Amino acid sequence: MKLNNKGLTLIELITVLSIFSLFILISFPSTNFFKSSTSQFRLKILAYDVINDIRYIQQKSIFENESLNIELFEDNTGYFINKPGNLMNTRIKIKKLPKGMYIYKLIDKDNPFKDSINKKTIYFSNLGAPNGGCTIVLQNDLNRQINITILPATGRTMIKGDY
Repeated sequence: MKLNNKGLTLIELITVLSIFSLFILISFPSTNFFKSSTSQFRLKILAYDVINDIRYIQQKSIFENESLNIELFEDNTGYFINKPGNLMNTRIKIKKLPKGMYIYKLIDKDNPFKDSINKKTIYFSNLGAPNGGCTIVLQNDLNRQINITILPATGRTMIKGDY
């Protein structure tokens, strides 16, 4: 009696698929592609969030006729939105940046060759104009950067960088 062996049994098929998937799972975590792309995507979202806060401050300054400012944390992991008062500032919002993201530096447009590490505050007048142009450099844990530029006089805010 001769057997016709043209197909696979279910056990053979499951064994081959499990060995194949084991090889895929071993090699998959070693690639850095997904970590890189998700980190870059999170950096873009953070940049748009910071821009929205800056534009919110400008609009609130114009329509409510008050001066507001953004003050960076000492460790550059976030910022406060403040309303200056007579005796002390009123905190409107506290923004803590996600883990692995931080404000790398703040470049002053008046002196672009010097990193403004000491400059930790950006003021907006009641006309919506900033106290001077500057660039906020956001960086993630993979050293990718996005620049948020605030133009002097107009306060126009835009994103530049390797995104």
